Amino acid sequence: MVTDLQCGSGRLSNWKFVDDVTISEGLLRNGEPSVIQSDLTSIATWASNNLMKLNAKKCKEMQICFFRNKPELPHLCVEDQILECVSSHKVLGLIIQDDLKWNEHISVIVTKASKRLHILRVLRRGGIPPHDLITIYYALIRSTLEYCCTVWHCGLPMYLSEQVEKIQKRALRIILPGRSYGEAQEMLQCPRLDIRRGELCEKTMKNIALGSRLSSHLTLTSENEHVYNLRNFKQFASFKCRTDIFGNSFFPSMISVLNK
Repeated sequence: MVTDLQCGSGRLSNWKFVDDVTISEGLLRNGEPSVIQSDLTSIATWASNNLMKLNAKKCKEMQICFFRNKPELPHLCVEDQILECVSSHKVLGLIIQDDLKWNEHISVIVTKASKRLHILRVLRRGGIPPHDLITIYYALIRSTLEYCCTVWHCGLPMYLSEQVEKIQKRALRIILPGRSYGEAQEMLQCPRLDIRRGELCEKTMKNIALGSRLSSHLTLTSENEHVYNLRNFKQFASFKCRTDIFGNSFFPSMISVLNK
């Protein structure tokens, strides 16, 4: 367990889950020195003191940089072993790329869900009724397609969204052969996946606004300080987004939705 693990410098962000740890550091252009190696060494020391050992083969380094001239950073080491620098890595089931796109994650979940469609085919041949098949689809296939969707939905381009939607179209064609996608949706009360993801994102945002440790990312507007009922009332201050990647991320996108 890594509950009591603390990074030495206190400058890094870290995410801990059972025996898994991810640390990150943001460097500025002004040549600010990196402290991630010293913190990595302190983590290795903490592990040794707790009768554990970091597996350098499973530890990965990923650099995210959008500068034209990328700075040359020294490779990170764990007990004199240089960590492999990767372009993508799976963190708690979510594949993160160094360009902050979602192509690899979508490819993996679409492939995984596509293989599970065979289960529906076998069960339909066995005479399982449609209302049971749709329940199985929700449990085994749709849940795979929607894992961590609040993280990646807002930044998903249309062509990737359609790749995900095609899996549901194939599933409903198996469950109700001979019916169009729209007819099958209506009969089974199964909404489009992009609509469901949008609703899940909005629900998550509202829960954060009600009081979550993530609510520190939100700033109330000055309009909340008076009791007047304004026509164009905006609850949260919008982010100033200088890049499309940030503008299409969760918080800026959902603030725009809630402020409408």
